[in-house]
Amino acid sequence: MESENKIQKSMGWSLFSEVAAKFVIPASNMILARVLAPDEFGVVAVCNMLVSFVDLITDAGFGKYLVQHDFEDDNEKDKYANVSFWTNLAISILMTTVIIIFRFPIADILGHRDYGNVIAIASLQLVITSVSSIQTALFRRSFDFKKLFIARISVAVAPLVITVPLAVALRSFWALVIGNIVAATVNAVVLTAFSKWRPSIFYDIQMLKDMFSYSFWSLCEALANWTIFWVDTFIVGNIFSEYQLGLYKNSTNMVQSIMGMISASMSPVLLSTLSRLKSDKKEYMGAFLNIQNFMLFLLTPMGVGLFLYRKTATLLLFGSQWSESANIVGVWGLMMLCSVVFYSFPAELYKSKGIPKMLFVFQLIYLAVLIPACFITAIIDFWTMVYTRCLCVLWQV
Repeated sequence: MESENKIQKSMGWSLFSEVAAKFVIPASNMILARVLAPDEFGVVAVCNMLVSFVDLITDAGFGKYLVQHDFEDDNEKDKYANVSFWTNLAISILMTTVIIIFRFPIADILGHRDYGNVIAIASLQLVITSVSSIQTALFRRSFDFKKLFIARISVAVAPLVITVPLAVALRSFWALVIGNIVAATVNAVVLTAFSKWRPSIFYDIQMLKDMFSYSFWSLCEALANWTIFWVDTFIVGNIFSEYQLGLYKNSTNMVQSIMGMISASMSPVLLSTLSRLKSDKKEYMGAFLNIQNFMLFLLTPMGVGLFLYRKTATLLLFGSQWSESANIVGVWGLMMLCSVVFYSFPAELYKSKGIPKMLFVFQLIYLAVLIPACFITAIIDFWTMVYTRCLCVLWQV
């Protein structure tokens, strides 16, 4: 009974934090879309694509290990947390240095050589993010979503008080880049202040090996998931203009933010819950099905509503200069509905059981269709690629 109450409270705080944060973020984007042109968002999309990729490598799946693994006591847990922290920090510093040194060749690979310096500055948030990743994992493990709520709100408010004024003053993508760095800094400061755990001078190679034996497949799964999320952005960025890239990525991000008000609040709680209940098959499956059905009930009207009223939604969310993105908003609403309920949530079952290898295999099968489908249709034209990308969700499910 106590465990159920703890889970319910965690779900409440997680839901509250995501709804509040996802409400503020779209509100900020609604203002920014009326201040900045789609081209500016296209530049930042290229930066975020690279930063999110490297961020996965620096974390190396250790955060999921800390959430999922059963430790003998708090002392053992703290030792593994230390090994994770120092490994993450070292890798993030190394990767950031590499990006800064080779910023122009990297930008050239991404199809935008002129933005090498922008990519170098944006990569600084990698070091900042590595500082807070372990605290986030430990809070999720202990179901302490109340503190994560405060950190989430602090990060969500950053665009309103930093990015929007800068955008009005600069009328440039630099406002978005600086805003992302400030948000990462705020998150690190708040989580470090709340956390009882502090890194100490401790390191153990054997513990690193133990974590990596699990985290290797978890990392592969995360990288495959990143590819699913960003491959279309990479193709659009290399074949089409910054305008079309900004039009596409900002529209899809907005839909994900709106749907994420509900879905993103449940995923961390679901993983923590299933990881604790995995020894009891009845409670394990009962908890999963209850949350999945609840998500289907909430997300169906959101996804269908975005599709049916896509023109009105686009006008309200972005303004008249983004009218071309109405069809993107509509079809992505339906796609996210299917993907979240019938893929993202079942994926947590594999993670909680400690078998991300199987999930990775499924993702490779999906990518084997997704990548050539997006690339071939992008050669035809932009809109054919957009619709094909969304239809591929049927193969994913």
